[in-house]
Amino acid sequence: MQSCLPDKVDLWKLAAAGDRLRGGIPLQRMPRLLSLLSAGAGEVTVALQAGVDESNTRFIAGHLETTVEVVCQRCMSSLRLPLAVDFRLGLIRTESQAVGLSTEYEPLLAPEGGTAMSEWVEDELILALPLVPLHDDVRECETHGFTLPGAYQALPAKQANPFAVLSVLVNKQPED
Repeated sequence: MQSCLPDKVDLWKLAAAGDRLRGGIPLQRMPRLLSLLSAGAGEVTVALQAGVDESNTRFIAGHLETTVEVVCQRCMSSLRLPLAVDFRLGLIRTESQAVGLSTEYEPLLAPEGGTAMSEWVEDELILALPLVPLHDDVRECETHGFTLPGAYQALPAKQANPFAVLSVLVNKQPED
């Protein structure tokens, strides 16, 4: 297994050869993804198989896996979020070729001579992020000081009602 994948790969040649790639890409190579995260440490594990199918479509398929750190939008604390993405991408040279692509593939615009692997991996990870990241369990947020709005909190028995004085005024009879 390759420890760090090259940033630039000719996907057309990779598909023609039917090659496989396995390895990692540091999150630091993905500035658009990093802008959505609260911490940028880590690596994406990439496993891909490239090939040509029976309709002569060149493709890459595989799996991405990483854990990212985002901000929970409920309690505003750190949330470690595992991401696992399966993909099946059909290689195209122009956007107009996407129309003729089989529905089993998502189009990937891949120029001849090489593509920055980190860019399309980054795209797939951004698409996998939840729109609003939240802890799965509200109790996790409560450990960070979050309370649900409108949650019932009983007053202590000894505390007087601050509006008790108003009841005296309401019940007072007007004098003639």
